[in-house]
Amino acid sequence: MPSEATTETIDAPSRPTAILAGQAKWDDGFASIKDSLAKIKAEMDKAGLKPAGSPFTVFTQTDDNGFSYQAMMPLAEKPAGKDELSADVKLGSSPSGKAIKFQYRGPYDDIDSTYDLITAFLDEKGLEARDFFIEEYLTELTNPEDPNLVVDIYVFIK
Repeated sequence: MPSEATTETIDAPSRPTAILAGQAKWDDGFASIKDSLAKIKAEMDKAGLKPAGSPFTVFTQTDDNGFSYQAMMPLAEKPAGKDELSADVKLGSSPSGKAIKFQYRGPYDDIDSTYDLITAFLDEKGLEARDFFIEEYLTELTNPEDPNLVVDIYVFIK
């Protein structure tokens, strides 16, 4: 059970972002996401770009073995005339639309219980989610056992 779980419905705007796509096994997920966000930050630093908000991950596909994702860092604006910062770090936009924001506070290792609650919430309300979800990291990803981790999870509704 998460230490705190509250919900809020929002209209998420599309934002310019630096993006690094990846795949990971469930056991390596935290480290893979943390590494991807560090790579994006390094490329942004080289380009002289500052983040315009908290980093986040768009989970695009999941199965029993692992997941595919796009790690993203929001930008104030997309640099003119550029589509990438490096061969791996592309420039693009975050998803937009009606979403329900769930707040999670606690160790990343325990976040699965919140996803179970989200599934139950959607079923109870008769809502159908789009085929991705977002985790926004409001505190730095240090280690998966960090009890002070703050993550907002966005579920986009069809």
